[in-house]
Amino acid sequence: MTKNKFQLKREATYQLLVEAGMMCFSEKGYAATTLGDIVARTGHTKGAFYGHFTSKEMLFMHVLDYQIQLTNGWADIPKQFNPMDTSLEEVLSITLTRLGQMLKGFDKWIVVLIDFYQQTKHDPETHSMLKQKYREWIAGIEALVNTLQVQGWIAPDKDIRLIAMQVIAFNEGYAVFSLLFGGTDLRAHIQGLVKLMS
Repeated sequence: MTKNKFQLKREATYQLLVEAGMMCFSEKGYAATTLGDIVARTGHTKGAFYGHFTSKEMLFMHVLDYQIQLTNGWADIPKQFNPMDTSLEEVLSITLTRLGQMLKGFDKWIVVLIDFYQQTKHDPETHSMLKQKYREWIAGIEALVNTLQVQGWIAPDKDIRLIAMQVIAFNEGYAVFSLLFGGTDLRAHIQGLVKLMS
């Protein structure tokens, strides 16, 4: 079914608002970003914003959905390689580099996520939605670990869910530490992941 001009314009406005929200949240943090910041970046009005979202919190949840959409298929990247000529360290490095490219450079999102949690932790509905996103992220990492297991990089007797939960905890801790104190070392990060998975 062909979309009319109104539907196309509405979809384009929605996309602009989501992308502007992601940029503003990344640059200023969740709490410091205002609706004015977001709509100014798109050239739209607050009325246009409220035509798509009921609140800044709901926009944030849509941004998280958009990030999941952007990274669709990332867990399959290792399928392009063979453990006979590519080490686990190499395939993880390639996978994380491509994941960063898919996220359009918004790879330090954990600090924004912490900011969002701090601002909304007393709202049970928002907290429930955030927990659902966490389950989706764990599922994505489980898919990656499963791919690595099926391809032969990880032993078949390893607990996929346990590794996924350890990986997300390690990644979040590493990202926060790196942002607070500087000195990001991709090699140390990858070697830590290899130890978790081996």
